[in-house]
Amino acid sequence: MTGLAPLDDELLNAATELSTLGLSQEKQQLKNSLHDFVKASWHIVEPSQPFHDNWHIRKLCKILEGVTFGRTKRLIINIPPGTMKSLLIEVFWPAWVWARNPRKRFLCVSYGQHLTTRDNLRARQIIESAWFQTRWQVKLEDDQNTKTRYNTDKNGWRIATSIDGVGTGEHPDFIILDDPTSAQGAESQAERDSANNYFDNTVSTRLGRNPAIVLVQQRQNVDDMSGHLLKRKKDGGWVHVRWPMRFEKCACPTAPECSPHEEERCAVHKADPEWTPDPSDERTEHGELLFPAMFPEEKVRGLELNLGPYGAAGQLQQRPSPEGGGLFKRGDFKFMDKAPSLKRIARGWDTAATANGGDYTTGVKISEEFEWIIEQGKPKGLRSTGRFYVEDVQRDQLGPSDVDKLIKSTAESDGKICACREEKEGGSAGKTVIEARAKMMKGFNYAGVQISGSKVTRAKPFRSQVEAGNVYLVRAAWNEEYIRELCAFPTGDHDDQVDGSSTAFNAVLLEEPPRKVGLTW
Repeated sequence: MTGLAPLDDELLNAATELSTLGLSQEKQQLKNSLHDFVKASWHIVEPSQPFHDNWHIRKLCKILEGVTFGRTKRLIINIPPGTMKSLLIEVFWPAWVWARNPRKRFLCVSYGQHLTTRDNLRARQIIESAWFQTRWQVKLEDDQNTKTRYNTDKNGWRIATSIDGVGTGEHPDFIILDDPTSAQGAESQAERDSANNYFDNTVSTRLGRNPAIVLVQQRQNVDDMSGHLLKRKKDGGWVHVRWPMRFEKCACPTAPECSPHEEERCAVHKADPEWTPDPSDERTEHGELLFPAMFPEEKVRGLELNLGPYGAAGQLQQRPSPEGGGLFKRGDFKFMDKAPSLKRIARGWDTAATANGGDYTTGVKISEEFEWIIEQGKPKGLRSTGRFYVEDVQRDQLGPSDVDKLIKSTAESDGKICACREEKEGGSAGKTVIEARAKMMKGFNYAGVQISGSKVTRAKPFRSQVEAGNVYLVRAAWNEEYIRELCAFPTGDHDDQVDGSSTAFNAVLLEEPPRKVGLTW
């Protein structure tokens, strides 16, 4: 029996060499494929949940590989919650990068410190696991290994912070911005501004190592960080990935381009004439779900019901206003080539005071159409037709003196028959502005209007007429911008045209006509 010992040793050595060779090949395969790495290390992070693969996960892995290798430096990813966006981008991807190069540095930012801390710990769980250490001996420094920051022995690091957290003077190789505003916070202009200012004033100072920047979020408002950056997409070179929960397919007669005729446009192009499908989306059928293994039809319908039209449009479809519009629907507006001749008319102003930036000063002119009452072949009086016309919109970013000039010149153009109403801001400052402007507008039917209630409440009377199909737009260049703003309301980045419309409609056109009605014909 002892004669077999050399053979046993030989077999053991061969098995060890084969095992070592197999491990080496596996290491190389995992280093070359983020997707393979995710599947192989899934059990460490989610031991009780099976891994559900999907086309969007494979494609995101390929996109992140492009970021890793420097092919993409600016990336925006808009996908619904629950589709592995944080787990893949904040946890598996940085761990995979360190398997390749532990010298790399990550700055991870979210709206809440608890979220980045959570993902910091999950990524560290992978790195410190026996599975990872058997394949890649990436050591974390004992003197800098906390929940919010840890360093590798190769001078790499990962820092977790938040929008309102303490900044760092160090410069990363990768900046990950994961949901910089919460779903609730995105409704606040102040919180959106805080997040956008963080990018403009803080992230922009961390570019010493020319880092790749990845922003991943569900869309919540047209002026959230994604919207803020996409407005300068061409200048900033941002690659944009947008995969809605339900696939949207153009049904215009001129597909894949949008129909030039409003009445022929498909639902998605009525919501946004500039919409184009993401070419990286592999789905082909309208309504096809993004991740049916995790979000089947019944579950998605429940989410849509619970979120409502605004939440579903933003968080699920990655379009921050509902298809076809929100409170105002694009399809409800009608068009006319010219304004009526018999009418009662008013222009409502929503003013601002910042030249070349900020909010807009806007004056919206709305008329109510009248017709003659004919009895026995003779005109006996006038009555409203129930139709309203948005005849003109004046809109610009102006300083105080230019605002005065615009209001005065517009009133002179409109004529004295057109009532002029302006929202009166609260406090003594608002009163002073209205009093000064009333002196300037002497001879015109000008008055300040005390506003009350929310913007949505004030817009309700006008909106009800739009919804009833009683509002016509006089065809002009301003039409598209006007419709787009109203359809995005109240989640849009501007509401000055909504306020101007509400002021004109509420202050004059809802009032009882005076005995001597001022009409033009």
